[in-house]
Amino acid sequence: MESKLTKPSLSFSLLRKFFVAANIRRWNDQATPVEFIELDKQAHKIVIAYLLAHYEMLENGVEINFERLIMQFCYEFLERIILTDIKPPVFHKLVQKHNKALVDFVCAQLEEDLKGFGFLESMRSYLYGEVENLEKKILKASHYYASKWEFDIIYHFNPYLYDVQNTKDSIDRQVQEHYQLAGIRQIVLYKETQELVNMFGQLRFQKRWSQTPRVPCTSVLGHTLVVALCAYLLGYDLKFSKTMQIQHFFCGLFHDLPEILTRDIISPIKKNVEGLDAFIKEIEEEAVREKILNIVPKTIAREIIYYTQDEFKNRYKCNENVIYSKKSGEEFLKEIATINPQIPIFGEFLKYCDHLSAFLEAKISISHGIKSRDLVEGAKNLEYSYNAKTLNGIDLGYLFREFGE
Repeated sequence: MESKLTKPSLSFSLLRKFFVAANIRRWNDQATPVEFIELDKQAHKIVIAYLLAHYEMLENGVEINFERLIMQFCYEFLERIILTDIKPPVFHKLVQKHNKALVDFVCAQLEEDLKGFGFLESMRSYLYGEVENLEKKILKASHYYASKWEFDIIYHFNPYLYDVQNTKDSIDRQVQEHYQLAGIRQIVLYKETQELVNMFGQLRFQKRWSQTPRVPCTSVLGHTLVVALCAYLLGYDLKFSKTMQIQHFFCGLFHDLPEILTRDIISPIKKNVEGLDAFIKEIEEEAVREKILNIVPKTIAREIIYYTQDEFKNRYKCNENVIYSKKSGEEFLKEIATINPQIPIFGEFLKYCDHLSAFLEAKISISHGIKSRDLVEGAKNLEYSYNAKTLNGIDLGYLFREFGE
């Protein structure tokens, strides 16, 4: 039976590239009060894009293609990883005259990593600038607003440094150019919506594995993006429906949202203090309801509840009622294939992606020579738990075995 298993298209090489973004420091020519990291910026960007997309649907009555939004975000994120050393002003000038050559270089660097997914040529066309749609405008606005969020902190830290005012004015103008989007107007005009964006931004400053040194030192928000990307890309091999892939991406992205309010309480504490894990859940749900759900439109609130409550349980919706399945693994997939429910989420699979991200965080740091007993034992325990994991003929354990060597 082992010989019939197929390796996932998601490779060690591509996963390592995601973590390259955790090593890219932004605004490194400025005096900054904290380090701004590219992986965190990208995670903040797609969270803002999610909000903008929903406000566009609510206020302007337009349809948003969320599959397109996610894919175009991935194209832009991957390009940023490959062109990491080019400063934005220089990059924009290069794009004006040499964009095709830059895009061809990016695609050549990613060809081997992306060959199993079938979207390399679509990515090339998008990056060439041959595609224009609402989702692209939303991503552009989100990009500029996430940059503005960062630079406002830098500006208030030291507004008198050379060229700081010009940079601030330029970013503000770029945001203003997107005032036609309902969500940008909402963020600019209403303090509560600004605070929501700020709360997500705060997850950029909460470090994972906070009690042990680690390189790169990923944040809670950066971690959620890696989980979202793993869940989405593995869905290609596992033959998940597009609806399920989209839901897995956003559930992965939002699953740690309650940690804004409780911080990243490490698993040994949760597991070894009887009743603590359930009590933390109660506190988190109450805090999310009070601080977040009460200030967003009901449609967004319903989705965030669905993504953050019982995030690792297998579930789906029928007539807006959440149904928790008693089936697990492939039996759950057979169940939803039979009944074709609304918004299915394979929580058990998302837990695998969450643990894969944690495993990578530990193993990559160890490979850099920065290790502790927590990192070594954490990686070893996760590898032991998942090295034989299979699903729909895909050898998911391969990712743990490959990186465990």
